[in-house]
Amino acid sequence: MNSLRRRVIAGAAVVACATPFGVAQAQNGADDQLNRAVAVTEQDGSREFDFSWQLDRQKGGVVEHRNIANAAARCTDCRATAIAFQVVLASRGSTVGTVRNQAVAINDQCTNCVVYAGARQFVRVIADAHNAAFTDAGRATLSDVRNDLRALRDQNLDVDALTAAVEAQEARVLKVLTEEVVTTSGDEVSYRTQVNRQANDG
Repeated sequence: MNSLRRRVIAGAAVVACATPFGVAQAQNGADDQLNRAVAVTEQDGSREFDFSWQLDRQKGGVVEHRNIANAAARCTDCRATAIAFQVVLASRGSTVGTVRNQAVAINDQCTNCVVYAGARQFVRVIADAHNAAFTDAGRATLSDVRNDLRALRDQNLDVDALTAAVEAQEARVLKVLTEEVVTTSGDEVSYRTQVNRQANDG
């Protein structure tokens, strides 16, 4: 493992943005609660891109999900882009603990480089997450969001344009979560939605 990649992974262990839901809980470290995108390059002229998407449902217990985007570059005329989107549907009665959403971008002695890390985490509390479903329109929108974010790999956007593109997709996901979620059990759907966002650039 090269030194730059070690720095990125080490940074992921110490940099975090907690939601304002309150009480910190012990992190259980379960892999199914971790969503991570990592893009690292030290080769001149290279293009590294990683996109990670997770949709998880949780019924009861403590919600301690982690959403991480790490990007780093040390080269000339190169790009490193990491984007992570995590959606958590939690049943009412679940405790929202120390959910973490973080984006770390490292530009180390780069010349003419674009380094971007964007992390978006959505926690939606509903009556019963396991009996909830997205409408057809909602599923179609989420599929389009994933495709549009993956398509950023082939676009030579600067950091400002990348940020705007990710924010546009964030707005689409939020709209789905607030307008396109239904339950099959007939229970009322609540509208407590928490969005964590963090984007850093080099």
